[in-house]
Amino acid sequence: MKYTAIALFGIIVFSIAGLLIYYHLQYTPPPPLTEISEFEFGSSIAAEEPEYPFILIPVPQQMEFTSGTYSLPETIHFSSSEGKRDVISGILERQSGLSVTRTGPVSVRFAANYNLPDQGYSLMVSNNGIDIEYADDAGLFYSMVTLADIAEQTGKELPGMSITDWPDLPVRGAMLDISRDKIPTMETLYEIIDFLAGLKYNHLQLYVEGFSFDYPSFRHLWDESETPVSGEEIQELDRYAAENFIDLVPNQNSLGHMNAWLETDEFADLAECPDGYQLLGLLDFKSTLDVSDPRSMELVQQMTDDMLPHFSSEYYNANLDEPFELGQCKTLELAGQVGVGQLYIDFVKELNDYVTEHHGRQMMMWGDIVAKHPGIIPQIPDEVILLEWGYEDIHPFASRAENYHEAGLEYMVCPGTSSWTTITGRTDNMKANISGAVESAITYNAKGMLLTDWGDFGHWQYWPVSYAPLVYGSALSWNYESKNRMPFTNYLNRRVFRDHSEIMGDLVLDLGRYNRFEEYKMLNMTTTMQVFLFGILDKVIMESILDIMIPRLFDMVHYEEDLVEKVSQRFENPSPYDYQSILAYTGLLKDMLSDTDMDRPDASLIIDEFTNAVRMIHLGAMTKQYILHKRENSATRNVELLQQMAELNKVVVEEHERLWLARNRSGGLDRSLQALHNLGDQIERERQVMNRNAFSRFFILQGEKLVSAAASIYIKLQ
Repeated sequence: MKYTAIALFGIIVFSIAGLLIYYHLQYTPPPPLTEISEFEFGSSIAAEEPEYPFILIPVPQQMEFTSGTYSLPETIHFSSSEGKRDVISGILERQSGLSVTRTGPVSVRFAANYNLPDQGYSLMVSNNGIDIEYADDAGLFYSMVTLADIAEQTGKELPGMSITDWPDLPVRGAMLDISRDKIPTMETLYEIIDFLAGLKYNHLQLYVEGFSFDYPSFRHLWDESETPVSGEEIQELDRYAAENFIDLVPNQNSLGHMNAWLETDEFADLAECPDGYQLLGLLDFKSTLDVSDPRSMELVQQMTDDMLPHFSSEYYNANLDEPFELGQCKTLELAGQVGVGQLYIDFVKELNDYVTEHHGRQMMMWGDIVAKHPGIIPQIPDEVILLEWGYEDIHPFASRAENYHEAGLEYMVCPGTSSWTTITGRTDNMKANISGAVESAITYNAKGMLLTDWGDFGHWQYWPVSYAPLVYGSALSWNYESKNRMPFTNYLNRRVFRDHSEIMGDLVLDLGRYNRFEEYKMLNMTTTMQVFLFGILDKVIMESILDIMIPRLFDMVHYEEDLVEKVSQRFENPSPYDYQSILAYTGLLKDMLSDTDMDRPDASLIIDEFTNAVRMIHLGAMTKQYILHKRENSATRNVELLQQMAELNKVVVEEHERLWLARNRSGGLDRSLQALHNLGDQIERERQVMNRNAFSRFFILQGEKLVSAAASIYIKLQ
């Protein structure tokens, strides 16, 4: 017994010593704090005078100015074919606020011109009035969108001009995530449709997973705190979108991303991995249906039956992306026999048959699994539209688009707004990502573009953060050649934010560049935002997580080997995290918000939204600073920083709740706030430790090292 106890004691001492040695070998002291970096703003913070007396986005394909002017009367008498009178009257009154009469001199002359490209129009202004020709009803609508935009900017004193215009891509769509906690109010959704219509978008999807849609067959599955969009509300939105020549397309996930359904007692046994699956070796996931169980298809079909009748669109996006667990648990043996790709395409074909035969819709689906298993391309039904998504500036849109084009597949490119998991966006990545996608779409004859605006991890970005990317996506998908001559920041300043000081557009673009002071260009997020996902972790644990997580990210997006190597170089020799410059840079921009003079009903709300967004960035930066320098700082310095973090977190939470409810429904707010509440609890625990006496604090911190070392070893063994 004596020797056993001694041996046990020795093992314990040896283990403790070993873990502490391991910890100190893994721990790399951060570089000392430096002075604030010098920085330049990416935009001018001073609007240049436009070349013309008005600015338009999308920029027309052809526009020239002629002699003469025409003063647009308050009441319009127009001539057209009798069959178009009601349509034209309705559009004129909605788009320009002008009343219509059947008496007096004719101001505007409308005529069909079937030689124009689809959705095209021509608009001529002379001393004698306005002549508009259009290829179809969409072209007619876009001509009046352009006319109304010019009239507003010129005080209805129109210069002589000739415009001939048409879109590069037939479908120019936006997709808004309404399932990561944030569901807009109907008022906000109407405003979104108005905004998109003014930019000549013609396609809108509201992404649904879980219970953000009020499924009549499944109302017993969610509690009263949820505030889903109802079928009746969808029908109202559908009509309103159609009036603005926007196709509201039904969208729901149907294979992966089924977490909410699989968490219910009723459908838990339909999970591919009922006991969960380690995504990226770290995250417990239960999100994918068991495709071998007929009840999985029955569930999806019933969801489809509940949703589709409320939409008039001929399309339906079934998503079918990221079935992470497919072939990993219940279908492991079957996948070994036929392959994961075959399991996937069999499910796709069965669902497509149902959608086509029972609902008469053309199905869309994301292309990520097709990229991983290109051998299934010949089996993709001819009518399915592939949606090639990728949200980085290096995404291989060109090679993917070329493959789809050569295979004769109908497809769309799907870049992102780069707004999510960033708080204020990634401006430079956004522009390059959209540009690469649209250029590839035009080169390889894609059906169109679908610009995605996701809400991962709590949907913390506020709606105005997405204005700039939506404007940019509109401009390029309509007229790609205008890329280097469009009045982008001027349009944001004057037409979107309506800022008489002409700086607001510049400010929001520059707020999307704070990641220049981070260690590297992180995929799909900023490293500042990443802190909120992990909370206050020991530096060694956090670095161990990133060491195994970053390489496995490539399995999710499936990049080719040469591209993986190129992106991996981003993470080699990272720069120091420049905490002070992030605070100074974003703080200066926040202070400049008070210099704006926006002529919008929600001007003060927008200022408050960006102000709180900067607070979130500061909170993330301070939290990261604490994690990185905790062991080098004195207890006094740590307590001071923690106190600042606690006070800032309290304000952020209170403001986030208020600002959320200004544009969105209450359901999901508590989930969105959870990470901030958790951070507040962690800050308080850290404060308690740092306020202990030196002796007690020493042993607590040594214990933390032991736990961190053990956790790091465990993580690396995954």
